[in-house]
Amino acid sequence: MAGWRFVAAVVMSLAMGLLGVALAANLRGVTEWHMRRSMATAGVLRRVPPRRWLAQAGYDERLARFVLLERAMGGIFAAVGVLFLVTLVYGRRSGEPMPSSR
Repeated sequence: MAGWRFVAAVVMSLAMGLLGVALAANLRGVTEWHMRRSMATAGVLRRVPPRRWLAQAGYDERLARFVLLERAMGGIFAAVGVLFLVTLVYGRRSGEPMPSSR
């Protein structure tokens, strides 16, 4: 019965790791594309007073800042995905059961 939980955990850790690598490496421009879409969607929020420091910068400069931030977050996602995968494999090899919520 616990086999499906292991498979689900492996799939989720691989997905998190691959998504992190895609964001961190800007694979095929996915990070820049995502930030352009996000900035277009949240364009109304640009005029909010607490974000005055963003309004002073040009569009390209803000895009570069947010792409850098998202690439850093992608690196963290990739590291966490690998860490989860290593933990799962170690737990499986050592024979420890996966923790349950019950």
